[in-house]
Amino acid sequence: MTNKTRLPLCILLISLLTACAGPISTSRTASPGSEIDQMLARADKAPPIEAADLKLQAAQSLMRRGETERALALLDGIDTRGLPPSLAFDIARLRADEALKDNDSDRALRLLDTRALPSLSQPQQTQLGEMRAEAFSQQNQPLDAAMELIAIAQYQQTNEQKQSLHDQIWSLLQQTPISSLRQAASDSNNDFYQQGWLELALAAQQSGDITQGSSAMTEWQTLWQNHPAYALPPNGLSAKRVAVTDVRRIGLLLPLSGPLADPARAISEGFYSAMMTSESAMAQPEIISIDSTRVSTPAQLAGLAQQQQLDLIIGPLSQDYVAQLSSINNFPVPVLALNKAPQNSSLYQLDLSSEQEAQLAAQKAWQDGHRRAAIIVPAAEWGQRLAASFERAFSALGGKVTARLDYTGTDELSSQISQLLLTNQSQARAQQVRRVIGQSVDFDETPRSDIDAIILTALPQDARQIKPMLAFHFAGDIPVYATSHIYEGNPDPTRDVDLNGISFLDLPWVLEPASEAHRALQQSRSDTESRFGRLYALGIDAYKLYPYLSGLSQNPSAFVDGETGQLRLDSQGHIKRTLPWAKFSEGVPALQTHSLPEQPLQTITSE
Repeated sequence: MTNKTRLPLCILLISLLTACAGPISTSRTASPGSEIDQMLARADKAPPIEAADLKLQAAQSLMRRGETERALALLDGIDTRGLPPSLAFDIARLRADEALKDNDSDRALRLLDTRALPSLSQPQQTQLGEMRAEAFSQQNQPLDAAMELIAIAQYQQTNEQKQSLHDQIWSLLQQTPISSLRQAASDSNNDFYQQGWLELALAAQQSGDITQGSSAMTEWQTLWQNHPAYALPPNGLSAKRVAVTDVRRIGLLLPLSGPLADPARAISEGFYSAMMTSESAMAQPEIISIDSTRVSTPAQLAGLAQQQQLDLIIGPLSQDYVAQLSSINNFPVPVLALNKAPQNSSLYQLDLSSEQEAQLAAQKAWQDGHRRAAIIVPAAEWGQRLAASFERAFSALGGKVTARLDYTGTDELSSQISQLLLTNQSQARAQQVRRVIGQSVDFDETPRSDIDAIILTALPQDARQIKPMLAFHFAGDIPVYATSHIYEGNPDPTRDVDLNGISFLDLPWVLEPASEAHRALQQSRSDTESRFGRLYALGIDAYKLYPYLSGLSQNPSAFVDGETGQLRLDSQGHIKRTLPWAKFSEGVPALQTHSLPEQPLQTITSE
């Protein structure tokens, strides 16, 4: 038999075997893709409400599979007009959730417009309020975020749920400038819940300094006994009452000669000014002045502390001396050092280091929605130190430093800024085109597109040239955040008009109304408003802090309102400073608000 006669027989045998075995199937269940396709096919033939529901289910399945773009395209194609409010909300919620993940708060708020989503169930109203609050928080609008949470707090069923919302509301209100709180509290359209929260926040702001009384808080408690925040006060408000530390003899350890004698003199005068103007009912301690150039070793200091029966030492000022003290375990007397100590130190540390400013600038830029920053600092060791501090903090938040300029002088500042912004590449391309076509062409310099904020550390004379140069190279609309080095301390609108639009942070001593201790020093000293004058503020805060060091260590989120910032104590004994922000307008700083703290604030009241 030839091959030609075998082939049909093989085919016949295969056909017979297939018929006996039945149809061959690789799967008895439809694939996920086919289920989604079937859902969408049904939606094409269904009435509008059923079709929208099917598309929503399909989008949810796609999101579970990680096909977010396809899911969003499907949701974007749904016309929610005429749908039941609950279904329209479920569609809007999915779309807004993705917008929030992308930090697109404007789109999220458009999708979550309460006017387009009436008559929701209480669980859905709660979800709506929480998402709108998150969107407002992304926009750095804590008051609006708080109002959303106030509206939904009354819907919660358990005390645990209510307590959680109360804590969030309080944190947001504490981040709101007092001027905004006053304006909101004057609105006659506020309901009972809103007005009570606003007046509580105002009362706490007025009683925020733990060295002051709490009459405003007492008045609120009398007037608002039926308010939910009275029954379940936020944890940030109901801080533990702590006894003021009994300190009878303080050793003020400062150099009376040498290169640090002048700074020590200012710190000492600030300390005594605070003591003389204090209205506290506490007994004033006896102050023993110790010359740190003579009592210059930890062993000598320990012996003197025991001999003089000191309860606390304030100082030293020298970083080397602080480092020596920090290396000793179980020093016989608590020490409030006036400079930074190495890590794992047992000392309390109050200092004016600029690294904290760089960290707060990173936090502020991030909170304002910026994710890609350029850094401009002087080509000096201190500038490099601040740049590194900012980059660490910004990267930890999720941001990225995309460019950096360590500028050298101001003679060639234009070319340095051009290289930073890459506008020099635009010029090079234009020159190349001119050479090719043989004639002049018009072109626009275009700065790089991977910068949405600029962090600036510069002394005033440099900053006055840098800001106009940024505008010259078409980067005038990029927000600029600066450290306190940019401001000399005295308003100078003629010279500082070139700084318009720059936001910067500085001490309350510089930006806020003068305290009584500040005014007393102004009468006797002519340098209080200079950069050197900040040392007076350090001395004042050393006096304000000492009775509350134990309370601050027991309550990491508690604070003291000081001349050098809102002062908190971290786990390493380092006083962390939260500073107010200002923006130059017509050459004059306009006070904005405090930089947001790393954690919610709370106050301590003394017994």
